[in-house]
Amino acid sequence: MGWKHAPGAVMCSEIVSLHFQSREGPECELKVNLEEIWASGALFQTDAPIRPFTAVWFAVGACEFRGQVIARTLARGLGVFVEMRFRPGCVWSEQKYRPQHLFNPVVLLANRIFETTLHAPISRSNGLSPATFARTVALDSFKETSGQAS
Repeated sequence: MGWKHAPGAVMCSEIVSLHFQSREGPECELKVNLEEIWASGALFQTDAPIRPFTAVWFAVGACEFRGQVIARTLARGLGVFVEMRFRPGCVWSEQKYRPQHLFNPVVLLANRIFETTLHAPISRSNGLSPATFARTVALDSFKETSGQAS
């Protein structure tokens, strides 16, 4: 794909109505999937390309996010990914708006560590107590996940 994940971006999935002014005149409303969101922008998946520099906005709950399209990428078989940058002063936070399906990478890592410790074989022959063994497995899993060598 042609985009890089923004710092602090969280993966999510929620259908929202994206509004924009078409070249021909009237305001258009397009159903899109919100794929990622971060403090200063968002990434959407859609079937319709939206030109860069087009002013766009979407509202969720009591929050409204306005900005402009800064990039679009065609992903064959998946559609078009449209990146939006929010206007200055328009900032997203999880406290302000939480998408229905939010996938926070930190939480995913914590879940992986937890699942590893649940399914780890406990052997008294290695000389470690079950609690010490579980901490060792969790630490090893964290090193592997974060890209550090064991």
